[in-house]
Amino acid sequence: MAFEEMYRYSAENLFTGMIDMNGDIYNAGTSRQRMKIGIDTKREEDLLSQMTEMQERLDQYYAKLVELGVIVPQKTPEEIAQEQATQQAMINQKLLEAISGLQAELGELKNERSGYSDEFRDEPVGQNSTGNRQKSAGSKGRNKSSPENDSGDTQ
Repeated sequence: MAFEEMYRYSAENLFTGMIDMNGDIYNAGTSRQRMKIGIDTKREEDLLSQMTEMQERLDQYYAKLVELGVIVPQKTPEEIAQEQATQQAMINQKLLEAISGLQAELGELKNERSGYSDEFRDEPVGQNSTGNRQKSAGSKGRNKSSPENDSGDTQ
C-alpha cells in the first residue's frame, strides 16, 4: 500500500480544536459542541505550582498538629520492626533469666539429693534412717513391725 493511500485526507483524520484564554483545549467538531480535552503547558505548569504550594502548606499544618499532640503519626514499617525486635529481646532476656533460675534450682536439688544419697547409702532401698520400711500406697499405714502384719509380707 502506498504512503499516499494510507494518509489521504478524510473526515475521520481531521481534528479541529481551540484554546481559550484560560489555557483549556476544546474539541470544536462538526456538532458545534465544545468538549474540554486538555490544557496547554502554561496552564499545566501553573496548576503544578499551585499543587506544590498546597502540599507544602499541608505538610506544615500536619507537622504543627503532630507537635501539638492533636495527631499521632502512623508508625513506619521500620519503627514497627524496631519495636518488635525490642520486645523480642526483652522476652528473650526474661526467658534466659528464668532458665538460669531454674538451672540454679536444679543444681541445688541435685546437691541436696546427692547429700541424701550419701546419708542413706548403707541402708537398703525403701527404708528410712530408723530402720522401718517406708509406707507404700497399698500398706494403709502399717509397717513390718506392726502386730496386724505378722505374716511378713509387705504391701
